[in-house]
Amino acid sequence: MPAYDLLIKGGYLVDPANAREGRFDLATEGGKVVRVDPEIGRQLTRQVYEAEGCLVLPGLIDTHVHLTPAIRAAGFHMLAAAGVTTALDCAGPVEAVLEGMALKGSGINVAVLNRLTPGGSLSSEHAPKEEVRAYVEKSLADGAFGIKLIGGHLPLSPETTISAIEAANEAGCYAAFHCGSIQNGSNLHGFLDALEFAGDNHLQICHVNAYCRGLTHGSPAEETLLALKELAARPHLVSESHMGPLNSCWSRLNEGGKPYSHVTRTCLTSGGYSMDRQGLLAAAKDGYMQVQRAYPGEVAYLEPEKGAGYLKEIDFETMVSFPVNRRSTAFLCATAKNPEGGFIVSALSTDGGAIPRNFLLSHGLALVRFDALSLAQFVQKASWIPALMLGLFDKGHLAPGADADLVVVDSKSHTPLLTVAKGRIIMAGGMVVGRGGKLVTTDFGVQSLTEQGVDHEVADIGRSLFYTAPEGCPRPSG
Repeated sequence: MPAYDLLIKGGYLVDPANAREGRFDLATEGGKVVRVDPEIGRQLTRQVYEAEGCLVLPGLIDTHVHLTPAIRAAGFHMLAAAGVTTALDCAGPVEAVLEGMALKGSGINVAVLNRLTPGGSLSSEHAPKEEVRAYVEKSLADGAFGIKLIGGHLPLSPETTISAIEAANEAGCYAAFHCGSIQNGSNLHGFLDALEFAGDNHLQICHVNAYCRGLTHGSPAEETLLALKELAARPHLVSESHMGPLNSCWSRLNEGGKPYSHVTRTCLTSGGYSMDRQGLLAAAKDGYMQVQRAYPGEVAYLEPEKGAGYLKEIDFETMVSFPVNRRSTAFLCATAKNPEGGFIVSALSTDGGAIPRNFLLSHGLALVRFDALSLAQFVQKASWIPALMLGLFDKGHLAPGADADLVVVDSKSHTPLLTVAKGRIIMAGGMVVGRGGKLVTTDFGVQSLTEQGVDHEVADIGRSLFYTAPEGCPRPSG
């Protein structure tokens, strides 16, 4: 009788957490990795996947994605197709993620950070700490993993921002920050403010590269080096950077006719366009701004004229992208190390999901081909360290006993061929076959999720890298 559910045979396995790299067979049973050996007999398993000439990696863990609103639920499929098995949704709210998971879940694991929005989840940009604390508590009770500050888009006052960081740390939950406040926006100054706002508290600094676009010093590279120097001096903070050339922000207009997002305003003015309806339409027609449209199977960019027409059709209620992410800053943030040999920016991310830039494999392995990272270092930044950040110690590696989350990748094209989550094939040959998913939560969310019948897993956030850095941070391998 077969002993194993699935055998991945003949692949080049990369597992830096366990100092294992080379040609190995890997067997799974009951959602777990149960055996890794140079040779495992085919007769011992129910299903065999031939991985000769392929990389076998721990499932990718993307610490910055967006999966809401539910109309953009195709993002779940886009992640599975890209080799991602676990993701941190950096907006929420939980109920919208669960709605999308019910509609288009692909079998991946998702932790959710509920965003703080002035005039929405909070009364104003000056909301008092008591109000912020109440929102944090409610979010956790609903199943959220923590909170997300979106100061770059919708800024809060410095005082309310600090209150939110403190409230999250007092509650023992996760907190991430798209840097910016009413004092300084989404640029190097806003980034430096964020480091001061954090103080000794724990925080994830989102997409470090996004604050280094030459807006304050004129040189993106100079700004990046300054940012890395300041971040390296605060090893208790975790962080991520992405590698896509396009950003993403709302095209929605406020009551005054200006873009809702401060990032959208900055991108328009940087490109020489007005901060209004006419500026958005002109930027779309010129191809400077790319308009995103959600379809049942994917979110895609529209051609310029179609994009402008779609903006008018939906009254600007969509997401758009600008070519503002510099290649030099992406490279520096992905590869920079401190004097001790550790990565300054903890993880690689995409800020993708339902945004069409799920580039962890394609761009991350390009750095390997360029000899900027080893294969082991790529896996560290795209899977192992993210698992530690989230307190998911059975993920990010492939030792016996680990969750059977893995991705098989064509070693030449860097195309994901097979994605497996908890031992179940959720994507094969580009076709997503997974359904549903699991919510990663804290102890506070268990009761609500259990009552709703939501499949969930409690992370060990108290021992996570988020709360133990820098002591719990591994050195790069390879």
